[in-house]
Amino acid sequence: MGTVNTVYWIFTIGLAILLLTAIIVLLFLWKNQGQLREENRKLRMSYDEIEKKYTGVHAEQLRYKLNPHLFRNALNAIQSHAYQSYYALDKLSGVLDYILYDTDGRLVTVKEEIEFARNFIEINRLKTSPLFDIRIKNKINEADPRCHQAVIAPLSFINPIENAFKHADLQSDNAFISVSFSFENDSWFVLQVANKTNDLPPSLNTRGGLGNDIYLDRLSSVYGVEGYSCKESINNGIFITELRIKIS
Repeated sequence: MGTVNTVYWIFTIGLAILLLTAIIVLLFLWKNQGQLREENRKLRMSYDEIEKKYTGVHAEQLRYKLNPHLFRNALNAIQSHAYQSYYALDKLSGVLDYILYDTDGRLVTVKEEIEFARNFIEINRLKTSPLFDIRIKNKINEADPRCHQAVIAPLSFINPIENAFKHADLQSDNAFISVSFSFENDSWFVLQVANKTNDLPPSLNTRGGLGNDIYLDRLSSVYGVEGYSCKESINNGIFITELRIKIS
């Protein structure tokens, strides 16, 4: 009997310790879950406050309709490079998904917009020689909170990049296109696009035509006069566009 009682008490004590441990673990998880809920609530409030700043901007102003000829040119480029079709179609699919679903009347993070720009660049790369110099300089660390938390209007980067491929001298040996992403002074996002032009530099006020005017009108509507700047310059045959957007 003594042995049976000893086993019984050992089993009972072991079960009690196990239950106590389970209760402690559950209390710990419940506490952490509460903290996570509170952090998510604060992030949601912060995001809602940023969204409210743009309530005066109609959803259509946040959307940017691309010139359909852009996709015709992209498809022609894909068709002429059959060996790269799968890769290019995958990038084009990402671009279309971004336009159709991810940017439907809402703001996007800087990270999302940069990812879109990189896909767009890869599609347009097909129009150039494999030896053509395309430089992408992302000076933003993905661990930077601004990369995931700062929000901007979708397709804000498209026009300078599209114009670079449209107007660059793609034939010269020293031709290039450079695209740079960076933050400045904790308040601004900076996109700089540069390309070598041909021997007859384009006029600053005609480059991009009507599409450029629509693009600038949209930036002004979304960000206001104080919220952005877009400057163009030509220096030694190099055309430079610098877009600065004030971030929240």
